[in-house]
Amino acid sequence: KEDHGQALFGLAINHYDPRHRNLFATTGSNRATIYELESDGGVTVRQVYVDADRNESFFTCAWSIECGTGDCVLAVAGQLGMIRVINCQTHSVTRTFLGHGNSINDLRFHPYKPALLLSASKDESIRLWDVEACVCVALFTGDMGHRGEVLSIDFHLDGERFVSAGMDNAIKVWSLKQCADAIAKAETFDPWSSSKQKRKAKTEGGGTNDAART
Repeated sequence: KEDHGQALFGLAINHYDPRHRNLFATTGSNRATIYELESDGGVTVRQVYVDADRNESFFTCAWSIECGTGDCVLAVAGQLGMIRVINCQTHSVTRTFLGHGNSINDLRFHPYKPALLLSASKDESIRLWDVEACVCVALFTGDMGHRGEVLSIDFHLDGERFVSAGMDNAIKVWSLKQCADAIAKAETFDPWSSSKQKRKAKTEGGGTNDAART
């Protein structure tokens, strides 16, 4: 048993990185714990992340790898509607994503594009993020969306479709073809270069708006 004494809402085995396929993670309270499955059948705690906000309660987690370094990463989310991306090699949170208007129930990474992450929320929407570009690529909601909180999502192995289920007793099948252009643009977007350009514009042009007109 984990010592925080709270329910464990999420569990994910690392199928993404063949180097670390003996790792699995759990989420409960404001904590994510990474374990290693030992050859004798036992388990060993390898890493623990505790969020600074005691009001957080993580419901879900998902594994991937960082595109530039190949480092193993774990995304976690829950009650506060924020996604944290943890680099397991550096033991640090490298990304935080805000956008949902309520808690996040489920996370899933794309089967072969490690930067693409789906999130399902109590706000009745699904978001597709590019965690390397630090952008929300697409929002799945509206007339064709769920009429209650979205509880679960998963990608098809072809990477072109995903399925969602929710409190409205409905199953939705979605296609990524409609947002293929946005996905392609995100893959070439450099958020750090963009930030440097904005800072340079403010320094040299006296403001972002003035620099944009020149």
